[in-house]
Amino acid sequence: MIAGSRRAARLQRIGFWALGWVGLGVAMLVWQVIAVVDHSPLIPTFTSTAIALWHLLTSSFVTGNLVPSMIRLVIGFVVSAVIGIVIGLFTGYYRAVREWTTAVFDFARSLPTPLLIPVALVLFGLGGTMVVVIIASAAIWPVLINTSNATAALEPTLVDTARCLGLRGPALLAKVILPAVSPKIFAGLRVAISVSLAVLVVAEILGGSSGIGYFISSAQQSFQITNSYAGVLVLCLLGWIADSVFLFVERRLLVWQRGIVGGGHG
Repeated sequence: MIAGSRRAARLQRIGFWALGWVGLGVAMLVWQVIAVVDHSPLIPTFTSTAIALWHLLTSSFVTGNLVPSMIRLVIGFVVSAVIGIVIGLFTGYYRAVREWTTAVFDFARSLPTPLLIPVALVLFGLGGTMVVVIIASAAIWPVLINTSNATAALEPTLVDTARCLGLRGPALLAKVILPAVSPKIFAGLRVAISVSLAVLVVAEILGGSSGIGYFISSAQQSFQITNSYAGVLVLCLLGWIADSVFLFVERRLLVWQRGIVGGGHG
């Protein structure tokens, strides 16, 4: 009976997976039909865009634009994740610190990221460093806020019980607090990946000297419309791969986790 239920669950997952690909195929077909019917030079067909995408992925675009963007994306995301988790744990655990920093964080995260790009250009100039700083400054907030809120919402008796068992400092953090808030942290990290990718493109368009965003902007300015669409498809593929890898890691690390429901503590 258990084997049968597992088989049914597996078939259901395969069915949902197949439906997702069918939906993607329908979207491609709709794109192709609209482009053929409209005959607009601003809307290339899906087939011509797919061919341009293949040419990009087999050309110097990979080393000149794709790889630099991926490096900036990873560095900016990792920096935002580390800083966001550390500050989020600290502000969430200590209520006094949380009260002091709430207004500052609310003000800082409400600033539109594009407004920071001119300042970053002055401080860091054109290139990868500026893009990484902009990514980190935008992607940090989902991680920090989720971590802080989850830590503040921990059941006080959970921490008190751990202390009674002799857990203090790093041991308390590693064995109790981090496992308890990890689902919320991963939720913030997943949002941060999407934010990082979006900000990467904006930063490279406005102040980059290479990268996917820079390539798309240059293709549009030189009226290479098909190449610009192909660059957008590269972004879609990059985002899909990043999200898929993240979900795979999350499922493996949190397979035992069912979440923590609780109140707050000071």
